[in-house]
Amino acid sequence: MRAAVVHQPGATPVLEQFTDPQPGPGVSVGALVAATLNPLDVAFVNDQFPLRRLQPPCIAGYEAVVQLADGTRWYVTAPPSPYGTLAELVPVADSDRFPVPAGLDPALAAALGVAGMAGWLALDYRAHLQPGETVLVLGAGGSAGRLAMQSARALGASLVVGAARGKDSSQAADFGADAVVDLADEQAIDAGLAAAAPGGYDVIVDFLWGGVAPHAMNHAKRGARYIQVGNAAGAASTIPGLVLRNKLLTLVGHSLFATPAELRRSAYVQLAGHAIDGKFTMDLEQTRLEDISGTWEHLKAGAARKLVVTP
Repeated sequence: MRAAVVHQPGATPVLEQFTDPQPGPGVSVGALVAATLNPLDVAFVNDQFPLRRLQPPCIAGYEAVVQLADGTRWYVTAPPSPYGTLAELVPVADSDRFPVPAGLDPALAAALGVAGMAGWLALDYRAHLQPGETVLVLGAGGSAGRLAMQSARALGASLVVGAARGKDSSQAADFGADAVVDLADEQAIDAGLAAAAPGGYDVIVDFLWGGVAPHAMNHAKRGARYIQVGNAAGAASTIPGLVLRNKLLTLVGHSLFATPAELRRSAYVQLAGHAIDGKFTMDLEQTRLEDISGTWEHLKAGAARKLVVTP
């Protein structure tokens, strides 16, 4: 079969022939329909993803939608080594696959995985978002941030504010934000956050961290929940203890990969259902497996749209 093969850490995957995976006890083999690319794919190939060590030669790709011989489609993640999802055939653990409803675009179905579940679970599982609450999403320009805003709306938030930097903030209103805050000018961040939600925020979902976090905490309501999901703006942040105490702020770490499988399965089912109802949209850029080397460089450079690879 054709596959995106990695020969050494940090190398760009190249399209080559690779040994077909074989079915076995508890493992089926599916044909690739659509694979979605994420920053974690680069981290894996760079051998910087501690939950999945690189063992070249191997196939890149963490998540995809595949079709089994019976015609059913499934969302899958982390095929057993040395296989990945960027291949014509993908081994599928029967115990770790989520059904994709008929009628759901497979590209969107794949995108709802890592990017979609990150925000949904941050809001539902970690923040316990209640209907009528106000939500701030830091990092609203990325795929996960955009899906988090739509998740907040689906879960009943009364006001959703998206915050992103520069041009990334301009499209946030198209993906569920009632108000948008541009983070490009640090001197204007506090004024922007205050104007967008004068009463403050009940829940803050943070994909950025770094220097942005203290600004956001200043505008949290008393008793707010702050969910730390990513650190695209910096691995460390300086947080005044006084803010944590006076706001009675609950600071919660969230990792999709540390979430129980049954909760991820439930989240995916709910996301897929809302997507069929038209409540979730994504800006997708579809590419072919044969172009994977160029697509990979596009991913590393920071693609503006979600990259989807088809056979």
